[in-house]
Amino acid sequence: MNTGNIILSTAFMLSLASVFFMLRSFRDENKSFLAGQRIFYITSILIFFAVLLLFNSFMNNEFQYAYVLNNSSISMPIAYKIAAMWAGNEGSFLIWLLMLNICGIIVIRKTDEFTSILLTSVAVVQIFILLILLVKSPFAYIWNLSPHEYKLFEIPGDGAGMSSLLMDPWMILHPPILFLGYASSTIPFGYAIAALIRGEYDSWVKKSYPWLIFSMFTLGVGIFMGGYWAYKVLGWGGYWGWDPVENSSLIPWLVSVALMHGFMLQSKKELLKKTNIIMALSYFILVFFSTLLTRSGALSNFSSHSFGKSNLLYFLLANVIFFLAVSIFLFSKKYKQIKSKKFSSDIFTFEGMIVYGIIILLLFSGIILFGTVMPIMTGFLNNPVAVTENFYNNISAPFGLMILSFIILSMFSSRKYPRRKIIITVSFSIIAGILFNIFSTLNPFAIVSSILSFFLLSIIYIDLQKNRNLNILSSRIAHLGVAIFILGVISSNLHSSSEQKTIVLGETAQTGNISITLKGYKEEEKSHVMISISENGQTKDAQMAYYMDPKTESLYREPFIIKKITGDIYITPQEYNFASLNYSYATMHEKEEQNLSGYKVKFYGFISNNMGAQGMVIRADLMIDGKKYFPGIKISNTGETEKMDQRISGEGTDQMVSIDNLNANHKSVGVFITPKKDAVIPPDYVILEISHKRLIWVVWLGTILIAAGFVLAMVRLKK
Repeated sequence: MNTGNIILSTAFMLSLASVFFMLRSFRDENKSFLAGQRIFYITSILIFFAVLLLFNSFMNNEFQYAYVLNNSSISMPIAYKIAAMWAGNEGSFLIWLLMLNICGIIVIRKTDEFTSILLTSVAVVQIFILLILLVKSPFAYIWNLSPHEYKLFEIPGDGAGMSSLLMDPWMILHPPILFLGYASSTIPFGYAIAALIRGEYDSWVKKSYPWLIFSMFTLGVGIFMGGYWAYKVLGWGGYWGWDPVENSSLIPWLVSVALMHGFMLQSKKELLKKTNIIMALSYFILVFFSTLLTRSGALSNFSSHSFGKSNLLYFLLANVIFFLAVSIFLFSKKYKQIKSKKFSSDIFTFEGMIVYGIIILLLFSGIILFGTVMPIMTGFLNNPVAVTENFYNNISAPFGLMILSFIILSMFSSRKYPRRKIIITVSFSIIAGILFNIFSTLNPFAIVSSILSFFLLSIIYIDLQKNRNLNILSSRIAHLGVAIFILGVISSNLHSSSEQKTIVLGETAQTGNISITLKGYKEEEKSHVMISISENGQTKDAQMAYYMDPKTESLYREPFIIKKITGDIYITPQEYNFASLNYSYATMHEKEEQNLSGYKVKFYGFISNNMGAQGMVIRADLMIDGKKYFPGIKISNTGETEKMDQRISGEGTDQMVSIDNLNANHKSVGVFITPKKDAVIPPDYVILEISHKRLIWVVWLGTILIAAGFVLAMVRLKK
């Protein structure tokens, strides 16, 4: 009996029942509503117990569950065992489901004309996620998924653990916050559906606005965290690589930002009623569509951290098609009933500038979406092609420029500024923008964007001197963050420099006023390159992770970052050359030839004696400088091994040849020849990528201020 699957199946059936009663309640049947609501509460209890059961499985190392086996191990710290709950698709969807259910519970505490439809929307989304969990369950037994590998009730002694990339404190916070953003996007969607069904095209905005701000905040913070995590851990020196997984969160977030501005215009000017409903529906659908792109494996060949191929593709596609079809049907049916006020004929108005800003955000989101799905579209022509990072960078520059411009224009269209202050501000901004770039880049986009950013900073400063109430403070702080963020992006990319240094063991290389000495390689479960760093007469030791991750079968390289007020010095080990070991040792494949310890060595294959019997011997057939040698390994019945090394013939030599790491499947073996006494053995060396990330902290400051603006908006709504 699988308790976890029984809980999920029961929650699925009860969710269906809840939807059934909720649909009946649309005709003002209070009993049906109460029945549907109570059943929904029961599903909440079941979902909570499912999460608790998965938590218990990780804490108690219950490796009979395939999900626990593949994402945890006995030696993992408790914090990472908790994080492992959302390390894969199965656990991620369960956490998403929990957060969705909590959002549903909160939103139905106060009942109104929208509640039954809103709860129905939440329950329908819940049904789809539960269906996914029944198909790809975190409680699936290993003997059911891999019957040829595991016997019935056979439980392995240990699990595979998490990937090294995920063994980071940010793994504990970043994914759940993203899922909270995904889950809460359902509420504005539900209100939009309710508005279409009830024909109430104004009141839904006020009710869903706090949820939109919360969803935009959590999704935005999740994106910012992911950028910092990538910068801190991945070792490629950037915080945004336009990877499909990164884009999948950014695309709906940009739509949510556009929707927030649309809500503002509808609340104040009764404009964009149709557009806001479309954006609210699109925000949620894009969350699911982005999930489809990244978690179905559709883009696994074009993403460095997308999930692998999965059987979830058709289920996620069905989700998207269903919600899209319902949205199109309801909107097309009620389209003519939705009436907004007409725009002013004047071009330079506050609402006009906001609308242009909304259009820019939606266009930017659409182009990123186009670039992200390019491999799928070109795949239909049997030649899947992904757009490059340069494509995104090239379109981001003009869009960033336009976003800054319309923020500034919207401020000028809503109030008048003293002419003298404007002249001073323009002069300061031009001088500051040119000086900010002149010693690093003459890129016209960088210079103009910097001038506009300094101008926006100055105008916000003037505004805040006169008016600091919450109504204006939240937007000004967020826009302040945008200006600072863009300055940080310019400085950390176009003002930065990079160089490669090859440092021999025990020697020192100079970069600026910093000296770096290679101290060696510390070999352990998670090996490190050891260096010492000297600056201003002070020396400190440092280490950088550098090893093959068995989980991903890829090289894991973690940077060492020296933080300064002028920016970060970002040191990454590109390659560690074990020259001393390579001189005398090599992994050789059949028919391969190499030079070891001054000898020409060729590996012809394996020779075995007494296979399956006591005293089994496996030898390597080697040709060393034209002579045959057969070093081997003897294996006893108990599994103990005894090396059978051979002395290399020659006058006055005491050199030995030995083997290890035999691999019959790959037809490979490790061959070692002791060096000659007078051999000159080359020292190890490392190739370091040393980047100077100018004012990188300005990027983080910008993201913090943007998030702070959202928090202030939530505080304002609370009051």
